[in-house]
Amino acid sequence: MCNLTCVKDPCFCWNEEVYQPSEDTWFLWEVIEDLPYVGGLGVEIGCGSGVLLNVISKKVEKVIGIDLMECAVKACKSCGFEAIRCNSMSCVRDANLVVSNLPYLPCEDDIATCDKWAKEALRFVRVRKGGLLVLLYSSLTSFDVLDAIRRMGFDLLELKRRSLGLEELIVIVSRKKL
Repeated sequence: MCNLTCVKDPCFCWNEEVYQPSEDTWFLWEVIEDLPYVGGLGVEIGCGSGVLLNVISKKVEKVIGIDLMECAVKACKSCGFEAIRCNSMSCVRDANLVVSNLPYLPCEDDIATCDKWAKEALRFVRVRKGGLLVLLYSSLTSFDVLDAIRRMGFDLLELKRRSLGLEELIVIVSRKKL
């Protein structure tokens, strides 16, 4: 059963299965809020509660949330957003804006599993040429995220950091090369 607790303005829903917005979420929100309007399709990989879909929707014509968990999809739909139960971006076309919070896809405590999942998620990121990729990851991540996105054909536009206890949160904004 997927009983959700929801709030409005911004709208998001959560339960014991769906990640409740936390400091990392709001840090990512701030970075997205500062982005220019890019139009086209915006996708959040690992949409969870749906909170970031609120700010992404202001930067694109259409926004879609993607998550493996049925409750997360229901959470997003409860706020009026389109959401799909899917693995990474295998279910949608190339987007103008892709957002993901890597360290929490799908684990919070097992760094090796998080790294493996994040590497796999990056393999399926599909951004149109000239489009933006916004990733939040933890300093505890053991693989080189910057190197990975460069090898995928992205140019780094911005890197922001915020300390959170023993880890540092890092947000990368990059553009797909033309």
